[in-house]
Formats: sequence, C-alpha cells, structure tokens
Amino acid sequence: MENLSKALILAFSMMMFVIGFTYSMYLINHLTATSEILLDTITTKNYYDNLKIDETITNNATKDSREVTVDAIVSTLYRYYKENYAVRIYDGDELIQVFDVNLETKIARAAAFTKNTSYATDPAKKASEQEMISLKKSIFNDKTKKVYLFEAPWTGSTDENTRARIDFFLRGSKGYINNTYVDYEKMFKEKSKIGFLEMYEGKTFLESFVEYAYTGETISTEDGLETITGSTQESSKIIITYRLKE
Repeated sequence: MENLSKALILAFSMMMFVIGFTYSMYLINHLTATSEILLDTITTKNYYDNLKIDETITNNATKDSREVTVDAIVSTLYRYYKENYAVRIYDGDELIQVFDVNLETKIARAAAFTKNTSYATDPAKKASEQEMISLKKSIFNDKTKKVYLFEAPWTGSTDENTRARIDFFLRGSKGYINNTYVDYEKMFKEKSKIGFLEMYEGKTFLESFVEYAYTGETISTEDGLETITGSTQESSKIIITYRLKE
C-alpha cells in the first residue's frame, strides 16, 4: 500500500511538471509572438504599404515629358495650392524651388518645433518628433538655400497671400506675408534683383508628372521624397516636375 501511495505521488508530480512545462512554453511562445508584433508595428517598413504609385504614369514620366516655356510654369504655379499639385523646378540637378501645400504646412510647424522628451515612449509621437527635427534641419528651412520656404507664412492664409509668394518668386521681389519677411530678390545671386521670369525668359523646360494615391499622412523628407503613416481614407496627389532643358 505504501508503495502504491508513493507511485501515485510520483505520477501526480510528473503530471504537474508536464503541465507546468507546457504552460511555460506556451507563455514563452506567446510573448515572442507579441514582441514581434510590437516591433513590426513600430518599424517604418509598414508605413510604405499605404502608398500606391500609378506605374503607367511613373514609367512614362520621362518618355511623355513635353517641352514648355516659362508661361506654362507660371500657369501651373497659380493653380498648385487650389488643385493640390506639388511643383518642383530644377535647373540641371539643382532644385530651385518647391511649391507643395503639404510640405509648406509641415515646414511652418517644424520652424517653431521644440523637442518634447515626453514623446520618447509613444511611437507615433516619436515619429512625428523625428520628422519635425528632420524638417527643421532640411534645405527647406535653410536660409542659404534657394528652396528656403521662409517658414511657409502663406500656409492656411488667403489666396492673396499665397499669390504674393508666387509673385515674389517670379519677379524676384521681397516683402511681408502674414508678418513674415519673404525675400526672393537675390535668389539668383549671380544676378541681383532678378526673378525666375527674367532669369529663364526664352528658355525651354521639360515638364513631367507622377500621380500617386495614398492613405494616411504624407511626411516630406529632406530630399523631397515622402513616406506614409496611418489612415484608411485614400487621397491622390500629382507631382509636376519642370527641368531646364540642356
């Protein structure tokens, strides 16, 4: 009888060990899967899934480019903020100026941005913080660069203020927009008091465009590319590029 009791106790102990071991392995596997999900959530790779490029337009952007004069560029500029165009103007490989409501909005915020340490534990706020830091150091917020956006004082303002910035750029003028001093007078340093119109009068540009659909918020980086974050509502955007013909 005593041997039977010991055998039962041993069997029960073994059963409890197996149950405990099995449950421990389940917890380890579950924690591993959870950590992988969390790490996958905060990785920037996922942010690109919301971007859908129209491959037909993209692949034919160079082939289908057309030759235009400065007049065509002027016409596009006066429509960019109403039709959500992003306009980029190049002289060779040099980016002369960018007109992009999305970027202008972010530059205005970035110029006044102050780092907040409380964002460190919030992945979404941390990503936004890193974006602001990047934009604050970007060429768009650098007074020595032609693409300096003067803290985008025209963003969210009246059509009149938006047109004023375009006029300054085209004519090489300067003045105040929403109490912020905007100076395009010496944009082309080799020729003082000259604007885009006079600088490129009679010149030919190649016009091309790319259209893409996206869900989420576009994030503009220093080189002008964009990444995407969260939202399910789909929007579309057109980037029009003008490059001086050699």
